Amino acid sequence: MAIPIGERPAQLAAISFVAALLYLAFLGRHLDLSIALNFPDRMKATIEQMTGSSRVNTSSITTQSDLAKDAHKFPTADLFLPHFAAVTQLQGMTMLKAKSGCSWPAMDEVNFQYSEDTEWAMKDRNDTELAFRREEWHDYINHKLLPYAQYQDRFQGRGIVICAGNQKSLKRVRVILRALKKLGSQMAIELHYWGDEMSKESQDEISSLWPKMFFNDLSESTNILQSNHDNIFHINYQLKTAAVINSRFAEPLLLDSDNIPVVDPESLYETAVYKEYGTLFWPDIARTRPNNPMWAITNTECRMDEYEQESGQLLVDKRRFFYHLQLAAWFNNDHGIYYNDFLLGDKDMFRFAWHALKTKYGSPAKWLTSVGTLSNGFYCGHTFAQHHPDGNIAFLHGGLVKTLSKEVITWQRESHGGIFQVYKRSEYDEQPLVNVNVTIKLDPASYMPNRPDNIAVALCTEFGDVVPRPLDEVVPGFQKTYEELGGYWMIE
Repeated sequence: MAIPIGERPAQLAAISFVAALLYLAFLGRHLDLSIALNFPDRMKATIEQMTGSSRVNTSSITTQSDLAKDAHKFPTADLFLPHFAAVTQLQGMTMLKAKSGCSWPAMDEVNFQYSEDTEWAMKDRNDTELAFRREEWHDYINHKLLPYAQYQDRFQGRGIVICAGNQKSLKRVRVILRALKKLGSQMAIELHYWGDEMSKESQDEISSLWPKMFFNDLSESTNILQSNHDNIFHINYQLKTAAVINSRFAEPLLLDSDNIPVVDPESLYETAVYKEYGTLFWPDIARTRPNNPMWAITNTECRMDEYEQESGQLLVDKRRFFYHLQLAAWFNNDHGIYYNDFLLGDKDMFRFAWHALKTKYGSPAKWLTSVGTLSNGFYCGHTFAQHHPDGNIAFLHGGLVKTLSKEVITWQRESHGGIFQVYKRSEYDEQPLVNVNVTIKLDPASYMPNRPDNIAVALCTEFGDVVPRPLDEVVPGFQKTYEELGGYWMIE
């Protein structure tokens, strides 16, 4: 990798090349790096081993141009340590600088995750607060990371990780199992749950449906990373970041229980994108506001070419990104009350952990496609179709299906053959810089004959200015497939 050093002093040149030297040394000599529990000592020893000097001055690194440009290519977690040391010495970014990266001409036409009347959106958080929060995660990276060497033997292989414990989520898991069987997939699956929410009887029953099924109780002290649990009335997003780290798999594919694969997920591991980046993150429909505090906290300028992350599916190589995942969990778990004020749960904790640690992540070239129903001209997008890096649809994530009333689902099934009828795809789905007219709207089911007065209002994704087309064009026969998979369990 090429890291420009110009006329900088020799010591700065040395530290700039540390990541590259480590990478080459690993490939050429397979060094057994000595790992202690204290992060600074591990980092210092690694630098001394590679440079022959303990006098490398990391504090002189103050600009992002001094960092390794291709840190994502490091093949193991510990090769990131000098890179992390440099990252935590970067000059702090002000709010003004962070939000200068995004300059949409018509802000009111951009679909942001949080509304303009949100407290932090109306009034910028001050730089003192941002600096304090930045130093908090710097301290975590420098002093509190769990060492990879101590835990690397606890995970191996590839598999699907799903957070599911209550009866509704387990019914969704059964749909996934039938879909995987239909696709001929043989991937191992691991269900993560909390405490007594999944009984032994439930485990035995679902194990009988899949030959390689494992379970992990996230409340147990034997987990690598401990997590908290709010209560049964809250969505415990922090369990997803914990599940990835605590999984038995070295290369886990995190999957929501309402996300149906339409291709064998194992093919994702062989894509060029995953092989280079060791990650696959999928996009959401919303953008992150320019003055979202997380940009400055992670020393990242707002990006106009980036959507927020949708973590209904996520693929990561823990052997490379064990430390990145810990930071994502730290944002979401240890300091979840603060960060969930401007980030929506687990999904963007992953993205901003990679931003914080100045590491590129991999993504499919295509933005998501909306899938839903068309009733008397009214479109309701209830599912995200997320793409394989090869361009085909890989997952149908029905995040808003749960907002559809039983009455509407029954009527759609009887009158239109089901709820997977049409799709909307932007013509700019491979041009993330282009702002697309997309929003979330309400569906009061006014189109429904003999509509009950007390019917629940659903939430729908809407792509304005896009004409809906038959879903059979992109996922042939899925209406019938959904029936075969037992997708309508909620009304049967």
